[in-house]
Amino acid sequence: MAMVIDPVCGMRIEEDDAAATAEYDGQTYYFCSQPCHDVFVSDPSAYGARSPTGSGADRLTEEDVAIRAGMTTERLRELVELGLLEPAEGGFLRRDVMRARMVDELESKGLDLQALASAHASGHLTLGYLESAARRHPRSDRTFAELSEQVGLPIDTLQMCYVAFGLPRPRAEDYVRKEDEPILKALPILFRAGVGEGDVLRALRIWGDSARRVAQFQVHYFHKTIEEPFRRRGLRDNEAVEAAFNEVGLRMGHSSEEMLAWLFRRHADVFSVEHEFEHVETALEEAGVRQRSARAVEAVAFADLSGYTRLTEEAGDEEAARVSLTLAQLVNEVAADHRGDVVKMLGDGVHFHFRDPADAVRASLEIVDAVGPRGLPPAHVGVNAGPMIYDEGDYFGRTVNIAARIASKASENRVFAGEDLVRNVEPQGFQLREVGLFDLKGVAQPVTLYEAVRDGSPGAGR
Repeated sequence: MAMVIDPVCGMRIEEDDAAATAEYDGQTYYFCSQPCHDVFVSDPSAYGARSPTGSGADRLTEEDVAIRAGMTTERLRELVELGLLEPAEGGFLRRDVMRARMVDELESKGLDLQALASAHASGHLTLGYLESAARRHPRSDRTFAELSEQVGLPIDTLQMCYVAFGLPRPRAEDYVRKEDEPILKALPILFRAGVGEGDVLRALRIWGDSARRVAQFQVHYFHKTIEEPFRRRGLRDNEAVEAAFNEVGLRMGHSSEEMLAWLFRRHADVFSVEHEFEHVETALEEAGVRQRSARAVEAVAFADLSGYTRLTEEAGDEEAARVSLTLAQLVNEVAADHRGDVVKMLGDGVHFHFRDPADAVRASLEIVDAVGPRGLPPAHVGVNAGPMIYDEGDYFGRTVNIAARIASKASENRVFAGEDLVRNVEPQGFQLREVGLFDLKGVAQPVTLYEAVRDGSPGAGR
């Protein structure tokens, strides 16, 4: 069965699994749900279509629906009698195949059929938003065992790749999804280039974890943020979901998928240019015409909010969530302004990376100054500089560990820096004054710490 793509949401479906179709300019468009179809026909020009050339209201017989839904005609009639399916004049609609499958799926999960019918009859359970969930993912005519032989990778390696992506481990006899094939056929290129299995799996794990987090958050965000205004209008839960999907989700189309690709390209541009420049420097050094620039000392900072635990206990989780969201917005703004990167959020804190130690100090001072006006608790920051190990999107090593320990010694509204940073920074716009010797957890000898203060501040010049 041919795989087609819903022009509205970008979902990949089999032709027979389309809940609706439309014909424009002699071309048939397939949709995963009736709402996607309705969005398309409301403005076909937005999808490059102009003139309708067919009714798009193709009807299916009772037998057609039963076969496509994978059930007997007796079972289908039972669903009609219960009111879960409502045949249109002249037969069933394509969407009825999806609804029949979904009802079967819900019952298999332990939901009583009569209860489903009662909730549907009362209007509390709608089925429109479930149509696309009943689709069968288009499969190729190859099993994983056959594809393994074709691409020259052991079946257990292919299975480990799926696990690294964070996806279910496929069985050798399973048929491969059509959308998976181009990705799987590209993997042997890495192995043929001499990349070890561990390094391949590490890369797949990074891609998989990043995509999983985005997908998981998107559903959470849609439920908590997009659906909620519709509930406040007085709509029942399912009515609110339907309205949110139709008025927001579907009209945004597959922008989320496109946004991921766009953001990847934008970020990749920055890192690729830097990587290429390093190779140019290497070529000039090897040619003996220019000495390679000394690698700059990098810096790391840990910023924490004071009293966050107490705030959570006294003000509740919603206020704590607001604080975390506001902090995340603030630190991303500060990092962008000072040529830094947010490595990761830590609930009530943040881990930064900077290529220039002076930028790290200036950013830290800005955070301490900015938290109050943003309605956040006071902040304290620890900064350090030196060699670090980068791996899988994170930074590790002694320099990083000491920075975190330094942050724990700084009190509210203060920025403390380590000896290594002081040796590798040229203060501009700030000063560093010695605070004293401190014992840091995990560090054998006491470390001299310094406080960073802005030029012209009361603490400067002391």
